[in-house]
Formats: sequence, structure tokens, C-alpha cells
Amino acid sequence: MRAPSSSNLVSRMIAMAAQPDEAIGEADTRPAARVKRIVWASQAAKLRGSLPSRLVHEIECAVTADLDSMELPEIFFTSVEFAGRVVTCDLDADGTASIFGLIEANEYDELVEEAGDDALFGVDWDGVYVTPARTRH
Repeated sequence: MRAPSSSNLVSRMIAMAAQPDEAIGEADTRPAARVKRIVWASQAAKLRGSLPSRLVHEIECAVTADLDSMELPEIFFTSVEFAGRVVTCDLDADGTASIFGLIEANEYDELVEEAGDDALFGVDWDGVYVTPARTRH
């Protein structure tokens, strides 16, 4: 049995933070979203073009496995570590996973450290995600 992903915990915290105050404590009864398709946002798409197709496939499989394992109705932002990179992504309730960036793991660590407490909401090349709205489709 594999250990829980740290991105799982962070994503659950983000999902809870995104709920209105009156919804705190209420269980979300929506079914878990499953990845049906993956889109690469413009910045990630530029990087995708320079990657071997096998690596692209492996990244998409890792993202799908991680997002599906969270069993949440949607995921506003998370990061998936794969092959020395951190893949920033989200999943909407319709099953569309978006890949926003591929960041070298050491660069991601530096960005998180620099961001401080706000890093809970994730980091991409443009800075810290502080609201779920930045990742919506």
C-alpha cells in the first residue's frame, strides 16, 4: 500500500478553504471527479512540444493517477511530483484536468520557500496561487 501523497493533503485543505463559511462542516455529497481528458495550458503546452511523446504520456498518467486517487468532486490546485519535476494541475467537476506548468523540483522548492505561508495554495511560474479562481476553466 502506498503512503498518502502530500499533494492529497494540500488539495483537501484547499478544497475546504474554497468552501463558503456556511458550508464548513457539511459533507460534500457530489461524486468524485475522474479524469476524462487532460489539457495543457499555454505555458505548459510550450514545454510539452519539446518533450518526447513517451514522457508526455507518463506525465499524463501520473497526473491522472494522483488526481483520481484524491476522490474529490474537484481539485482547485495541486502539484504532482514526477521524474524530477513538479507538475502543477487541477481537476474540474466535469473531469477536465489542466496542467499549468512543469517546474524542476529544486526550483519549485525555492518558489515555495520564498512564498512562505501562501505556498499552501501552490506555486507556478507566475507566482503563488492564492485563490481557486486562478485555476478555473
